[in-house]
Amino acid sequence: MKRYHIQHLALALSIALLSACNLSKDVEIDLPDYERQPVVECYLEPGKPFRLLLTRSYAFFDTLGLSSNFLQNALFDGAFVTISYNGQTDTLKNQLTLVPNPIKVFNYVGENLVPTAPGTSFSLFIRLPDGGEIRGNTTMLSVVPIDSIIVEPNAAGDTLARMLTYITDDQSKENFYRRLLNYSSLDSFPDQDFLVTDRFSQTASIAIGTGYELKQGDTVFNTIFHVTKDYYDFKESVDLAVIGNLNPFAQPSPIKSNVSGSANPVGIFTVLVYDRDTTIVEW
Repeated sequence: MKRYHIQHLALALSIALLSACNLSKDVEIDLPDYERQPVVECYLEPGKPFRLLLTRSYAFFDTLGLSSNFLQNALFDGAFVTISYNGQTDTLKNQLTLVPNPIKVFNYVGENLVPTAPGTSFSLFIRLPDGGEIRGNTTMLSVVPIDSIIVEPNAAGDTLARMLTYITDDQSKENFYRRLLNYSSLDSFPDQDFLVTDRFSQTASIAIGTGYELKQGDTVFNTIFHVTKDYYDFKESVDLAVIGNLNPFAQPSPIKSNVSGSANPVGIFTVLVYDRDTTIVEW
């Protein structure tokens, strides 16, 4: 008798679930008005001009598109932008600039070059046309060079190999890294792109590898970024926000910015220090 009731109960539940799946109902949700924010992206590369991208954020459901006025609406022009360091202040001109290989876009550019000395402090100041202000600070890091790159075939006579990239970590302090691995071109979608701290390693020598997926003649671009804690937190929060947008059950992930001020900005002001090596796979 118990088995009979259980079978009927299971059947009733199945019918109810199928009925629920076939029901559809339009639900209207009143979303609050979205207040667009200035977005700052400024990466100081040693020996390169001071360059900054200042844009406006968009609401999640806004249609971006590539209309004729898209750049005009996205780019934040007319701001007063300065970067101070070593007792001097540089003013960046509002000038749209495209840098190829890999492609980068900026709308504020300076005439002087970014100092290369580790420990140099930089202060960012932005005054928007409406009077809102943005501030940020960062410090130049030292380059962590790639010590060696080793190509290892899977087995004797095999057609596939892996690549091991070695760096030496300064274990007297906590360091943060970003690993980027591109095949064929720096503008290609990276095969590896991740953040890591030196806390995972108990030795100064750190090896970062690939799977056995490389063939004879492949071109590999190895890049090791030495990044600030601010950039590590920012990039991690952006990655989590992207993942959250792809998951309907995920909670929104806030962006961890290191810029602040009365303009209510989001974004990052940091240094971009890296070592890069290009390898033609042979063994």
